[in-house]
Amino acid sequence: MVPMEIPDAPDIRRTERFGAPDADCFEPRCPVCGAECEWIYVYRDGDAAGCDRCLSRRDAWKEEACAGNR
Repeated sequence: MVPMEIPDAPDIRRTERFGAPDADCFEPRCPVCGAECEWIYVYRDGDAAGCDRCLSRRDAWKEEACAGNR
């Protein structure tokens, strides 16, 4: 039986080829939309919901979905 070869992730291949990136040039990216971001929002279980670029904040008093028992 021939063992199956699993390829390395793109980040690992890039690091092997070009070396580790400088910490100064690293920009955090949103795991949902891929944009460079300052803030990331997560659900209670820790899964990413989005970032300050792909999510928007709205007033709950004006949203139909939050009407509940009004």
